[in-house]
Amino acid sequence: MNTVVTSREEILRAAGEMVKEGKGERISMRGIAGACGIAVGSLYNYFPTKNDLMIAVVVELWKELFFVPLSKIEGESFLEVVECIGKRIGRFGGGSQGFLAEHAFVVGDKEKGHQVMEEYLGHMRRELLTVLLGDEAVRREVWDEGFLAEDFVGFVVDFMVEDLMRGTDRSVFLRELILRVVYG
Repeated sequence: MNTVVTSREEILRAAGEMVKEGKGERISMRGIAGACGIAVGSLYNYFPTKNDLMIAVVVELWKELFFVPLSKIEGESFLEVVECIGKRIGRFGGGSQGFLAEHAFVVGDKEKGHQVMEEYLGHMRRELLTVLLGDEAVRREVWDEGFLAEDFVGFVVDFMVEDLMRGTDRSVFLRELILRVVYG
């Protein structure tokens, strides 16, 4: 093994690439160490347990997918931003869906896994709400006490996450739903 010090970021990048290549179900401390060219013991300097490593990998993948300042995308409609997120999710392709589905909740510490996921989804909900409310093409009369913009954004996010977890693509349906409901 080489003795070059590997950073936490390099370890997470290697593990993330394994997931994106469809090798997520086979991630092990030994496999990641091999991909980084370091001894297995070196991983424990950064991650005391495999669960800690898995949580960190899931965090990085959620960040890549959802932690983008969407409201900073100027001139983009709510629909275009949702489609942009959908394309980003689609690029994960192959093996990542199963990995995220399995590890978002089933990592040894379910509560911590759920908190991590909610942190990033909460960020995305807030950003999408900002985009939705700033989109001048959205019909304002569609919102009322029984149909809040916040709830609609929550539905859209949950729908996209469900597609990610299942490995399905219902983007055409989501596009039509958004067009018919908020743009009329």
